[in-house]
Amino acid sequence: MARYSPPMLAIPEREPSASRWATRAALFAFGILVAAAFLFRLFGLATPVAFNLAAVAMGVAGLSIAAAIIAGAIIWHTGRPGTARVLFAVCLSLALLSVPLVYIMWVRDYPLISDVTTDFDTPPSLAAVARLRGPGDNAVTYNRGRFADEQARAYPDIRPLAIERPVDEAYGLVMDAVKRLKMDIVADDAPDAEAGTPGAIEAVDRTLIMGLYEDVGIRVSGDGERARVDIRSASRFGSGDMGSNAERIRALVKEIRARVDATTPTAEDTQKKKKAKPEKEDGPKSDRRRKSRDREQ
Repeated sequence: MARYSPPMLAIPEREPSASRWATRAALFAFGILVAAAFLFRLFGLATPVAFNLAAVAMGVAGLSIAAAIIAGAIIWHTGRPGTARVLFAVCLSLALLSVPLVYIMWVRDYPLISDVTTDFDTPPSLAAVARLRGPGDNAVTYNRGRFADEQARAYPDIRPLAIERPVDEAYGLVMDAVKRLKMDIVADDAPDAEAGTPGAIEAVDRTLIMGLYEDVGIRVSGDGERARVDIRSASRFGSGDMGSNAERIRALVKEIRARVDATTPTAEDTQKKKKAKPEKEDGPKSDRRRKSRDREQ
């Protein structure tokens, strides 16, 4: 009798290990980028460290695409499974690699300036905020040879602000404007008319989308009749700012002018103040006036 033998079951081929590694690398790169953005926005991770982590994520995404290409070639020649993993890894890695490309194309639309000021010769100081900058950040020293000419061409409207108010009053208006724009004030020194020293304010602000740190220095100089306000806004990291520093100075100037207009007395208020106050009928003169009115009656 013939011996019974069970039917042989076909063992499914396993997908290439390269496809699994491609998926793992893409997910790891995505995790690094999300963690860097989260720590930077919420916990103040240093900007150079955040950018270095982003660069690592881009490198891992590139390795994921290389592994996906190898896995795709194996699947093409052998017919083994794993196509879905390869497509997922390629799509996610390409999406991650598109982030720096979009950033580069965005930066190209703006002048390569990271330090904008209303005074090229003696820009407002950033001495206090300099302590907040770390290794890899930009220096606080103003580089006139690099920025001045380019700024004059790109932002001709960025100029000192003249205020027809005493310097002490102008300083208070500027301080109010900084607070209304919700900047973090690091240092503030009121002007001293006797010593002849101007008022100085240093603050920190962040860009809306990427949350990059940018430092602001304001100088308020003048006398008892008029004041001059100079503003400087400088990025802590990078060679370009995508116009954020110029927009911040414009916003400050607009807010300061609004504070000045809001505190300017109108013609009606002036006339009210000039109106004579009612007479007080006290003393001997008022008694004589009362007696004369009684006799006439």
